[in-house]
Amino acid sequence: MKTKTYLKASAREIKQSKGRFIAIVLIILLGTLLFVGVKTAGPVMQKTMDHYVEKGNLSDLQIISTGGLTEQDVTRAEKIPDAQLETGKQFYYSSSSKNEVVQVFSYKKSNKQNLLEVVDGHLPKNKDELVLDEKAKSLGYKIGETYTIDSDNVKKKDYQIVGFVRSPLFINNLERGFANVGNGTIDYFVYLPETEFNTDIQSVIYLTFKNVSSFDTYSKEYRDKMAQNQKSVEKLFQDRPAARLTELREQAKESLQPEKEKVSAGQEQISLAQSQLAAARAQLEQQRSMLEQLPEVQRTVATNELATQEAQLAEQEKQVAEQQEKLNDAQAQITENEEKINRLEKPTYRFQERSDNVGFQEFGDLAERIAAIANVFPVFFFFIAALITFTTMTRMVEENRREIGTLKALGYTKFEIAKKYAIYASLASGLGIILGTVLGTNLLPRIIFELSNERYDIGSAVIFYDWSPILQAAVAFFIAAFGAAMIVLFKDLRERPAALLQPKAPKPGKRILLEYITPLWSRLSFNQKISYRNLFRYKSRMFMAIVGIAGCAGLMVAGVGLKDSLSSVSDKQFGPITNYQAIVTLDGETENSETKAKEQLESDPKITDLLAVNMQTIELRQQGQATQSVTMIIPETSKGLSPFIHLISLKGRNMELNDSGIVLTQKAAELFDVSEGDRLSLYTDDQKELSVTVKAIAQNYLGNFVYMSPAYYQKVSGNEASTNAYLVQADPMSKKQENALSEKLLGTNAVTNTSFVSKQMETQEESLANLDSIVVIFVVLSGLLAFIVLYNLTNINISERVRELSTIKVLGFFDKEVTMYIVRENIIFTLFGIVGGFGIGYVLTDFILQQA
Repeated sequence: MKTKTYLKASAREIKQSKGRFIAIVLIILLGTLLFVGVKTAGPVMQKTMDHYVEKGNLSDLQIISTGGLTEQDVTRAEKIPDAQLETGKQFYYSSSSKNEVVQVFSYKKSNKQNLLEVVDGHLPKNKDELVLDEKAKSLGYKIGETYTIDSDNVKKKDYQIVGFVRSPLFINNLERGFANVGNGTIDYFVYLPETEFNTDIQSVIYLTFKNVSSFDTYSKEYRDKMAQNQKSVEKLFQDRPAARLTELREQAKESLQPEKEKVSAGQEQISLAQSQLAAARAQLEQQRSMLEQLPEVQRTVATNELATQEAQLAEQEKQVAEQQEKLNDAQAQITENEEKINRLEKPTYRFQERSDNVGFQEFGDLAERIAAIANVFPVFFFFIAALITFTTMTRMVEENRREIGTLKALGYTKFEIAKKYAIYASLASGLGIILGTVLGTNLLPRIIFELSNERYDIGSAVIFYDWSPILQAAVAFFIAAFGAAMIVLFKDLRERPAALLQPKAPKPGKRILLEYITPLWSRLSFNQKISYRNLFRYKSRMFMAIVGIAGCAGLMVAGVGLKDSLSSVSDKQFGPITNYQAIVTLDGETENSETKAKEQLESDPKITDLLAVNMQTIELRQQGQATQSVTMIIPETSKGLSPFIHLISLKGRNMELNDSGIVLTQKAAELFDVSEGDRLSLYTDDQKELSVTVKAIAQNYLGNFVYMSPAYYQKVSGNEASTNAYLVQADPMSKKQENALSEKLLGTNAVTNTSFVSKQMETQEESLANLDSIVVIFVVLSGLLAFIVLYNLTNINISERVRELSTIKVLGFFDKEVTMYIVRENIIFTLFGIVGGFGIGYVLTDFILQQA
């Protein structure tokens, strides 16, 4: 009977306090939704990518050589343990008629790696068929049309388009990379049957490893194991550049042999002809010397015959001389080619992991940024929600003191009395947690993914329940709701029923600080004085209100601040630090490439200044820290760098390179916990270690860089830094002008790539635009939480002071005055909370940016 009565009372409590119950559920729902949703968003993005690369069987490692890959390379790769191997051919093709740059790949039906996803049509079935990148659709290509490849690399020109595809090699759907032909920017890719390629030399070896197949593609375990795999592959191929150079020289010499034999045979013929002509001329001279001995009539005839023979001989000598000149030219060409063969350098073998795929790495970085934000933003949001839940449950129990006293007087045990509040707290927290978990897992990660997925072709989000944040949220909110109710309840249950049945004595009024400031206090109205005294009379209520509002305001400020900070990254990097408009990379295999490129650049009226530099991609390694690739820049002269790159210390002063150490950018220094004066090891692409001193740390917002003077580079490496690139300053150029300059430079064969800063800025802005949308979600949810917090605190405030409000209304206060009696306090709370929120938001923004 007691239990039935008691359960009715529990149901009545929920029914009578619908507003409070719904508010608690909504606060817990919002807290759980944001905490679970954002915490799950990063893993969902990574899981989706993992599913995509697994479905397309994206290669774990690619081996690429500037000298091509032969059977010896393939045979060596087959010795790699636990690896599946495939080969492929590719080349860049520039269509002058359509002004397009295309990357042409070989297609084999037996391919198991980098599987193509058919968007429309079908894969090639016959040798005269090919498929295009789906991006080519937007350029007007259609299935059934003839596609022309006017290149010596393929067996014929015309092929039929039979489909449009996606490739896991191209995850970013806006960019297709760079080429050393045309304007330097690849527009789309083509897959053509391998039998149509004119060469037996492979372009790339694709590898997948069994020992990483069970790891998530972005996991530390995958990265660590792949680092070991790559190191073993590099060791296996370490002698191949020298061997391949020997092969290339031998092949080139063999190709020259027929020409040399032809020239040699020609020279023999000419030498024989010259001998015969010399004999003929000697005979002619002998005949001429005998003319005087002949009678006059015979002499006249003989003279005419000699003149004819002289003309014929002269003509023959002229022809032989022309042939000799041609042979001399051919011999000079052979000599020049032999010199070129002798100047050939070792081909570079590159080993590219998935992380070297731009789209793959961009997407991973975005997921990591969201995960970094999730470590701060939702946690603070979660804390505010839990705090308000705790406050609400505490107030509810305190309001029911008389009911608790009545139940205790009627003989209900502490357990039975507590059961009502346990059910209330469990029901409110359970509903909020369940709804928040379901919505947070299925809604927020999907929205964040879709907002982020505009640049990437990886299919739909793979949603799953991440139990770690779910359990964290459930435990925290259950403790906040259930724990608050039990703490206050058992405190009240220690009192006797008679004490509980009596209303709790109101707190005595006390003079506040404002009352001692007579000029100010005397000018306040009666209502204002009451409001200020009430504020300090209920200090815990004031504290909770200000903290709750300040927390929500701080979250909103942090969200807006994060959005503004991210959008200003490009403005802080390009101009104040990076003060060049393009990087022109030279072709080291072309003779006088530096001079040719410089002449072309200086002839362009838009170019204002150049800086010759040596640029290398190097690695920073440290025990317990993931290897980081950074760009090392060595200018031709130390003082020449400052007009192009402004080195600014962390304290804001300008710096210049010196010959006693390097300048390292801020993010890399933080990652490796490096300070000024520390020693650091740099590893070049041929794994040579350079031990350097960090002389200074410079501000930088995009990428990681090492700057070094040419004298210091020579000191630590033992070699001079040769020019392999130009930093270019130019007047503003349109996209068309940039393409024209790039095409002109690539046409000299002295340049392999031209990278414009404007393209980097576009890419950066597009990438950060994804985060902008996510930040807007945080701001909206923070605003919604602020509304619910204010509603809940106002609800508590009014319910606790019903008698007080009734009294002042009986005293003659109008409805508007009674309303303002409460609202005035809320306005003051809100103002104090907003001011506090600015400070909290600033700190949060700075912390999140450091993490991201």
